[in-house]
Order: sequence, then C-alpha cells, then structure tokens
Amino acid sequence: MRKLIFTLFFVFAFIALDAQTSASWSYSQKDNGDGTIDLIFNAEIEMPWYIYTTEVIKNGPLPTTFEFKNISGYEAVGKLKDVGVGTKKQDKAFKVEVSVFEKSATFIQTIRKISEGPVKVEGLLSFQICNGKECLMEEVDVVFDVKGAAIKTISGQEKSQKAEDSGKAGGSQGMLMFLLIAFAAGLGGVFTPCVFPMIPMTVSFFLSGSGKKQSGIIKGLVFGLSVTLIYTLIGVLVAVFQSTDATDTLGTHWIPNLLFALLFMIFAISFFGAFEITLPTGLANKADAQADKGGYIASFFVAFAMVIVSFSCTGPFVGSILAAAVTGGLALKPVLGMFFFGLAFSLPFVLFSFFPSLMKKMPKSGGWLNVVKVVFAFILLGFSLKYLASVDAWFGLGILTRPVFISIWIVLAALLGFYFMGKFKTSHDTDTKHVGTGRLLFAIASFSFAVYLVPGLFGAPLASLSAIIPPADESTFVIGSGSATSSAPELSSEIVPEGLCGPAKHADPNHKAPYGLPAYFEIEQAVECAKQVNKPVLLSFKAVTCSVCKLMEATVWNDPRVLDILRNKIVLANLYVDDRTELPKNEQITSSIDGKIKNTLGRKLRDYQVSRFGVASQPFYVLIDKNQEVLIKPVGECSADEFLKFLESGFAEFQNRK
Repeated sequence: MRKLIFTLFFVFAFIALDAQTSASWSYSQKDNGDGTIDLIFNAEIEMPWYIYTTEVIKNGPLPTTFEFKNISGYEAVGKLKDVGVGTKKQDKAFKVEVSVFEKSATFIQTIRKISEGPVKVEGLLSFQICNGKECLMEEVDVVFDVKGAAIKTISGQEKSQKAEDSGKAGGSQGMLMFLLIAFAAGLGGVFTPCVFPMIPMTVSFFLSGSGKKQSGIIKGLVFGLSVTLIYTLIGVLVAVFQSTDATDTLGTHWIPNLLFALLFMIFAISFFGAFEITLPTGLANKADAQADKGGYIASFFVAFAMVIVSFSCTGPFVGSILAAAVTGGLALKPVLGMFFFGLAFSLPFVLFSFFPSLMKKMPKSGGWLNVVKVVFAFILLGFSLKYLASVDAWFGLGILTRPVFISIWIVLAALLGFYFMGKFKTSHDTDTKHVGTGRLLFAIASFSFAVYLVPGLFGAPLASLSAIIPPADESTFVIGSGSATSSAPELSSEIVPEGLCGPAKHADPNHKAPYGLPAYFEIEQAVECAKQVNKPVLLSFKAVTCSVCKLMEATVWNDPRVLDILRNKIVLANLYVDDRTELPKNEQITSSIDGKIKNTLGRKLRDYQVSRFGVASQPFYVLIDKNQEVLIKPVGECSADEFLKFLESGFAEFQNRK
C-alpha cells in the first residue's frame, strides 16, 4: 500500500514542466555594493525528502550545482556554495559520510558585472533529492534579471526574500559516536606500556610535599586539566589550518588518504616491536626539570612530560582521531575529539588522586601491556586498508577490491587469534606457560570475527561493516550465481558478453551492471535483443549517484534467486538517468513534456521514464515484452522477496502472452 501511495504521488505531482512538489524553489538576488551580485537559490523541502549539498565526494552522490549558459556581460565568481552547514548522514550505499539539507536549503552563486546596463543570467540548477527510499535527479532552468526580482522559472515560485542560514548543524548521532570513540581511545591509551607503569609514580607526585589529601587532589585536578588542555590545543591547531575545501580534499583526495594509511602502518609496525617512535628527549628533559621544582604549577609540567613521553604509544590513537576528524567536514571536530581524548586519558590519574587506596587494586605491569600494543597494531593495520581503499577508488585501480579487502581482514583476525593462543610471539613478548582465560576468550572473539567475514567473500552484505569495507562489485563471487562475476568480459565494441545479442552501445567501465550481469544501456537495443532471444526486458532506471539504487543492488540483487532470473531469464537494460554521454544528432529527441532537446543519454532516458510511466524517481524497475508493453506493475525500492515476486510474476505473464 505504501508503494502504491508513493507511485500515485509522483504520477500526479510531476507536472508537464518537470516540476515536483517535494522541493519548491524560489530565487532572489543581493547587490553587494562592490560590483558583485549574489544569486540566491532557496528551496522549501517536504519531509522526509532531503537535498545534497554542494560538497563533491569522490564516488559519492550528485552534489547541487549551477551551470551557466550564454555568459555575457558578467563573469562567475567562484562556484555555487552552501549557506549554512548540512546535516551529516552516513550513506550506506556509497560508504561515505554525506551532507544534506532537510526542510529548507539556501545556495549562493556570486557573479561580477563587467558591462553596463541590464544583465540576464541564465543557467541550469542540478540537484538530487532523496527520501531514503528513492531519489529524483532534477534539473531546473533558472533566469535572473540582475536589476530586478528573479524571473519565475519552470520549477520555481516567484518570491523575493533574503537568504538565510538554513543549514542545520546535524549529524548528532555521528558526532556522538565519534566522541565516544575518542573517549574510549583516551582510556585505551592509559593501558599501554608507555603510560600504565607511570601511574603509581605520577600519583606519588600528587601525594608528595605537604602530605595533605586536599593538596594531592588539587595537584591531580591541575594535572588532569593540563593534559586535557594540551590535547585540546593539538585539536585547535588542526582546526585552525582546516578549511572547507581542505576538508573535502582530505576526505576524498588520494594524497591525504595515502598519508593516513602509511601513518597507521608505520605505527602498527612500531607496536609490533620493530622500532620505537619518540619525540625529542630534550623536550621531555626540560619538562621534567620544571616538574622537579614542585608546587601546583609543577603539575602542568608533569602533564606535559607525560604527553611527550607517552607519544610512542598514544600517537596512533591521536592520529586516528585527527584523521577521522579532518575528513568529517566539521571544523570543531578535531577540537572536540582531542578534548574528549585528553579528558579520558587523564581521568584515571585524577581518580587516583581522590582515592589513592585504589592503587592497591591495580594489576601489576607485565607482559600483558605488550599484548595490548600488539592488539592495537593489528587494529591499525586493519584500518589502514580503509584509506588504501580510497586511494584505489580514486585511481580506479581495482586492486583493493571487496574480496581482497575482506581476505586481508580475515588473515589479520586469524593471526590475532593465533597470537592470543600463544602460537607466535613478537620481540617484546614474555614467555607464557599456559593460555589464560582472558586470552582464550579474546582468541575466540578473533576467530569468530574471521568466520563472520568469510560470507562477505561470496556476496554477503556484512551490513555492520558497510561503512568501512568496499561495496560489492563485479569482482565479488556470489553463491548461486554460477561463477565469479569478475569473469564477465568487459563491454566494448568488439566483445559480445554471453547473454547479449551484440555489442552494447554506450558501454562505460563506470556503468557496468553489478555482479557481471550482461546488460544494454539503451532501451531500443535491449528490445531488439529481446525479440531475438524471446525474453522479457527489465528496464532498470538508476543513477550513478543514487545511493538507494546501490543499496538495492547490494542487498537485493545479490540474492541467488534474483541473480538467477536476471542472468538467465531476462534481457537487462541498465539505464543511467544521469549519464552525460553526448548523443549524436540523429539520436537526440525533443521532449513531449517540456519541448526541450534531450542531447545526453541520461536526459533522454529520464524523459522516457517520466513521459511513459509518470515517475521520476530511482530506482524504478519495469518489465516489458518485445512490444514494449508492461507485463506487471513497476516497482521501486523493495525487499528481496518482493523483488523476486515481481520478477517471477512478470516472467509468468510473459509466458502467458506467448
């Protein structure tokens, strides 16, 4: 019933001028008095819909953009920019954090007049609007008269108003998780060989001097505040040199991702015992000299010395938090992350200054501290792959694919399990005569995690790790599919994959069907093939930037029952409505909806979807016969069982019509 309501909504809401009521646009302008003018785009967005910001994310969703047409009498100043901060969401399909606007959005494009008299600015506003179930790829023609109010456009409402900061500082759940991780990392840093043995000595410093408990508590508080302040200042330094553009670059560009990966691997090798990473000893000696002078001010220098001396163990924690912070898009994130790290790191010291008798219950230093370091080393190696995967995706190398990534994680988890069982030791490990209960339980957890990962090699979604591991692609072997999808031949003008009647036109390495399924990329060619092989055609309307489409293919199409039908019983038309491939003149069409020429493959396909089915959202699946007659009611986002029923019922209807 819900899907019927959504379908009817789009049928009646999509009017003849490509407008839809989920986002109502209005336009205004502001003269800055210096020869520049701000063109202001305001959107009122119906819940639960949202629009992506202008942030460009590699292999991510479509950002909001404005493309000028016929520039004359003015010049663009920069690109379209957001007003306010978008809400942060973790996109399950793209495996990245994205920024979106909900309820309302405002964008500004600045221009500079270079001639006298009226100036008319024409352009194309492109945006993607989604609701978690489906997405709309929208393009709106906008015309501004810089001397007057914005001219009403096909999808806009004439409305003159000032731009407001409509962004919301969202992503509260993501931020909360980040802060909890930072806090846990701070506590974890205490249980390292560089820090844990220093706790008794540091607490003894608190209690020395006057011998009064109150004095010890004050020293402990000063120490705790100092440690927190020092780490917070590190976060401030990172935030000061962090800009929006820099954040985008850090999150997507291959250079910072490679640097983070190398940093994690270097720290991991250090934790394995290959070498020690330390700060200059002179710095630590000066801090110790100041601490020896005594007094409350000495607590600060003790804290400073602690931060320096413990760097070889806490460095990986700090680096991990800062790496996550600077790729998160919020300027205060490094500051908050370091604050919570420092707070947690100093908490045990402060606690012992209040209750020194608890020191008697502390476990003694020993070989278990090196075990902690080795465990962290395995974790760091695992997370370094996340950044290497981003480098791989940037260049499109196809080396660190999902199976390779998961295989390495399985090996690391298994090695960690064997380490807990005492099957091998690192250079700083002590001899153990038997495996204790704790190590046995951790070994079980490690081996269990390795076993959990194994199905991911054969198409299992591994939803709990979807934000870290690469998505399933043609290199993923799916149980029941008959073969590894990586064996599917590349689509080209010379090679005809099995299941196709001829070379697929408009084949593109970035537009391949998932799991190596043979597919065409335009309707006419798919229908011609269907006539030859006597099969129905599945029109799969999708978009490269549609997260819901990717999620459907990752969690529904990977069902062996679904894959069997897609591979053997139908002709697949993989129709990307955001494909910007320029069509030759004889393949371009004039839309019956808005009278415009559709000169790209994506616009032509989108126009067909809207004019034929009255639906503009993706994903959208239609089963047709060789006469292009619909076999069964089309569907959008749905479960594996629902999609299987759709395919089976449609194929049965096709058989009945023979």
